[in-house]
Amino acid sequence: MKKDPPVRFADVADYLARHRSQLTRHWLRAVGQRMHIRPVSRDATVRLINQLPQLFDELCALLRDAGPTDIAVRAQHDARVHATERWRQGFALDELYLELHLLHQCVQTCARDYYTLAPSPDSQTATRDTIEQFFSDVIHGAIVQWHAQHDRRVSEAFAERDLALAAQARSDARLRIAAAAAGLGIFEWDPETDAAVWENDRMYEITGQPRERGALSAREFVELVVDPGDRESLRNALNAAITSSEDFHATFRIRTVQTGTPNVLEVSGRFLPDASGSRRVLVGTMADVTNRVSAEEALRQADRRKDVFLATLAHELRNPLAPILNAAHLLRQTDRSHDQLDWLQGLVERHATHLSHLIDDLLDLSRITAGKITLRMEVFSIWSAIDRAIEINAPAAAQHAHRLEVVDSRTDPLFVRGDSTRVTQVLANLLDNAIKYTDEGGHIRLSAARDDPYVTIAVEDNGIGMDPAAIPSLFEIFEQAPTALESTRTGLGIGLSVARALIAMHGGAVSASSDGPGKGSRFVVRLPLCDAPTRASQSSDADRAATAASRRVLIVDDNHDAALSLAMILDQHEVRTANSGEVALAIAQKFNPDVVLLDLGLPDMSGYEVAKRLREFAAPSRPVLIALTGYGQPEDRRRTREAGFDYHLVKPARPEDVVSLLATAF
Repeated sequence: MKKDPPVRFADVADYLARHRSQLTRHWLRAVGQRMHIRPVSRDATVRLINQLPQLFDELCALLRDAGPTDIAVRAQHDARVHATERWRQGFALDELYLELHLLHQCVQTCARDYYTLAPSPDSQTATRDTIEQFFSDVIHGAIVQWHAQHDRRVSEAFAERDLALAAQARSDARLRIAAAAAGLGIFEWDPETDAAVWENDRMYEITGQPRERGALSAREFVELVVDPGDRESLRNALNAAITSSEDFHATFRIRTVQTGTPNVLEVSGRFLPDASGSRRVLVGTMADVTNRVSAEEALRQADRRKDVFLATLAHELRNPLAPILNAAHLLRQTDRSHDQLDWLQGLVERHATHLSHLIDDLLDLSRITAGKITLRMEVFSIWSAIDRAIEINAPAAAQHAHRLEVVDSRTDPLFVRGDSTRVTQVLANLLDNAIKYTDEGGHIRLSAARDDPYVTIAVEDNGIGMDPAAIPSLFEIFEQAPTALESTRTGLGIGLSVARALIAMHGGAVSASSDGPGKGSRFVVRLPLCDAPTRASQSSDADRAATAASRRVLIVDDNHDAALSLAMILDQHEVRTANSGEVALAIAQKFNPDVVLLDLGLPDMSGYEVAKRLREFAAPSRPVLIALTGYGQPEDRRRTREAGFDYHLVKPARPEDVVSLLATAF
């Protein structure tokens, strides 16, 4: 059982309780005079006044009715609570100790005041010792709590540091993975010492520096790797970045260390504090951008070629327009002789044909680029294509007094499988180039020979020749031999590109050679040979077309001149013209045409709609429908066929083709 403390202790406790407010004021005054860190607000002061009396109450309980062991435990608990709260407010251990020490002094002073007035001071020493022991326990408990709090904070700091290091390691790993995926080298360079650290193998791969030799300093890198033409600009850029501490970025040429391979590098970096924080180092990435720079240069070259092409196209289109306009002016004069009229007719036809060829080349280029060329495959003798190509170009060769020699070895038929029209187009294009780039009276030679498993067709001339270095680019789109724009030998620069693509579609190849300017040129086409056909090809309808009987023909075209001129060509037939869909339908109801030549692009409705309505009311038999359009791709022909058209002609249609079609359509 617990023993009751002496009554004199209870009297001391009552005295202390009665003077609690005065004691607290003395203590707060002492704290305010001695403490360096004070409560930062009124709320903090209130919390301090409300908290420390907990210790005061424990002391009074000790003096009244509790055992010493219980009092010590409770005092230590309250001390820990007090210490935690004060540390939360920013107090340190020495300040907490001073705070408790001042409270201890105030309590002892108040106890002495009691014994000054007490009738029996015999217990003063015991009271003082009890108070001393109480505050000793309190301070010991606060110190224990401080150590526990300090250890916890250290542990938390270490845990936070470990988390931060782990996060940094993950971030570094992600950076390295991203750099490896992007092909980036990572480096660090110290401007003060010129020392460099290469963080990954990619730096060695980009520069060609053997890994066993280690990283190059900036000075070594500039002197050993950077192209001499870029060294000075790179040094200036580095010095400017060091002076301004701004982000560094440079693109420059190099020669790799061991092989001397030319490459283009791009470096980006930022100045950051080093590990010690005492100075700044450049941390950056290095990338091999050779392919990108080459692609950009190729795009710039293509853009320049495109500009030249557009200028040349305008030139080529205007050239045939001038004689056509002149011929139109001369035809208005009625006193022209028959020979003059024949000459004017030939002039207009030649230049109109030239314009048509230009448009065909442009359309072929578009179709090849889009992959929409369809070949009509058949087995034919290469000599038939050669004959047609010569027939096409013979007038131009004669005009320039060229001697056109054909090495004829027709004892060997040389069959190939392909689109005879397209092969003829290629050979005619090569002959046209030979004529264009050979001076008056020159010599052009065409030959064909077996070179199993190929047939080789060669077109040679003694014309202006070519620079051998420029030959590889001649087959690129929009590329042509350099000539003055005003020269009559200019072209669109797409003929050879179209020829190469068409022959490649046949499984062959086109090549060119020349001994140099002024020494002529030689173009060679190689096509795979095949076996002869099992039976002779039948003659085409066009070859055996008979003279057509007179037909009722309706021409529908919103181009008034085109409609009337075609009507004059078909004057052996009974012809009506219309410039819109509604007018055409009205004429058809009364005229009942046998044939309708129908433009698809009319101002009021499409040619497809006109064709549909013609099929609905025409009786007793519907007319033959022939589409006239500037669109001639396979999908365009399929659409007209599905719309009910019987034939599809691409503008400008040759008059003889229209006449032949009318003769064979019935």
